[in-house]
Amino acid sequence: MPGEHVSRVRALYRLILQLHRLLPVDLKALGDQYVKDEFRRHKTVGFEEAQRFLQEWEASDAPFISASDL
Repeated sequence: MPGEHVSRVRALYRLILQLHRLLPVDLKALGDQYVKDEFRRHKTVGFEEAQRFLQEWEASDAPFISASDL
């Protein structure tokens, strides 16, 4: 179970950073830093909080993922 969770987190993190490549340079830098900070802050939370965190990020990025065919 923990291995699946780590894989899911890493895949989402990579996907978000890939989506940021489409942004202008200054927005990309801002977005990348925000994502890195958020993922760091949630690195040590409990399982339930981690699940909510992932669900919120996946839901917020879903429209962009399908639009860019990543």
